Amino acid sequence: MKIPYKHLVLLVFLYLTTVFFAGCVDTSVNPIPSSIDYSSQMKVVNLATGAGSATLTLNGQSLGAVSFGGELPSPQAAFLTIPSGSKTLVASFDNGSSKSFRFSATTDYKFRAFLVGSAADTAGPSLVLVNQRYIWQTKDSESGKPLFPADTAWISVFNGSPDIVINSIKIGANENEFSAPLETGKNSSYLKNAAGNFTIEVTYNNTQTLSFSYDLSAKSRYTIALYDESANLKYAVLLDD
Repeated sequence: MKIPYKHLVLLVFLYLTTVFFAGCVDTSVNPIPSSIDYSSQMKVVNLATGAGSATLTLNGQSLGAVSFGGELPSPQAAFLTIPSGSKTLVASFDNGSSKSFRFSATTDYKFRAFLVGSAADTAGPSLVLVNQRYIWQTKDSESGKPLFPADTAWISVFNGSPDIVINSIKIGANENEFSAPLETGKNSSYLKNAAGNFTIEVTYNNTQTLSFSYDLSAKSRYTIALYDESANLKYAVLLDD
C-alpha cells in the first residue's frame, strides 16, 4: 500500500527532527546524583548549673559524657558531623535528672548546642543553638577568606550563667559595650580584634568584672562563655575554628 505524499513528508520531518535533537544532547555534564548528603556539624557545651556532668544521646545514639563547663567532642577534636533535620538530644545529669531537647540541625551549618540554666529551676536546663558559619567556609577556602583575615581574631561572647547579664567586653584597649545586655542564653555577634596576647575583661551586672589573659591567634574565631552562678562565676574560651 502506498503511503500518501503528505504522510511521507511528515514521517521524514519527524525522523530528521529526532536526529537533530539527539545530536544536541550534552553528554559531558555530570549525571544527577542518586542521593544528596544533607549534613551539619555540632558540638554540645554543658553549662547547666548544679546538674554536674551530662551523658548525652542524639536520636538514640550515645555521644558520651561531658563535664560541667566542658564540650563534646573535646576542644582538641573536630566538630561532630551529623545528618541534618529533626533531632532529639537527651541529657542525663549526675544529679539524677534527665531531659530531652528537640531541635532541627540546619543543613550546611556549623553550630554549638549549649545546655544552660539551673538545675534548681522547676523547668530545668534548656538548650540554646548558636550557628557559627557554613561548614564550607573553611579557613583556606575562597569563600572563607572574609571570616579569617590575616593578623585578626574574631570573638563572640555567650552568657551561660543563670543569674547575670553581660554588659561589655574589653580586649586590651578595645572596649565593646553591648547595646542590649546579654541575658542568659544570649550571645553577641563576632567582634574583630588584633591577634596577640591581651587582658580580657568582661563586665556583668553593671559593675562586676571578670578578667583573664589570653593569646588570640591570627585567623581564628573564639566564643568566650561565662557560666555558673555569679558568686562562683567561671569562663571558657571555646575555639570555633
